Amino acid sequence: MAQERMKKILVTGAVGQIGSELTALLRKKFGNDNVLATGRKTKPSEALRNSGPFEFIDICKRETMRSRKRL
Repeated sequence: MAQERMKKILVTGAVGQIGSELTALLRKKFGNDNVLATGRKTKPSEALRNSGPFEFIDICKRETMRSRKRL
């Protein structure tokens, strides 16, 4: 059986209360590097920043999405 490639997960609004808790749970389940946490302008907590990838993007602006590495 061929090994399936792990899909990446993008969490928008990861700095908010629900997003930060969701990000932590997803990283625990799927691995830190498989969950990209994103925010628009609020600085992430140290715990969120140190637990895996985080990037500032605005999902309403296509250019910020294109400039990021592919999930």
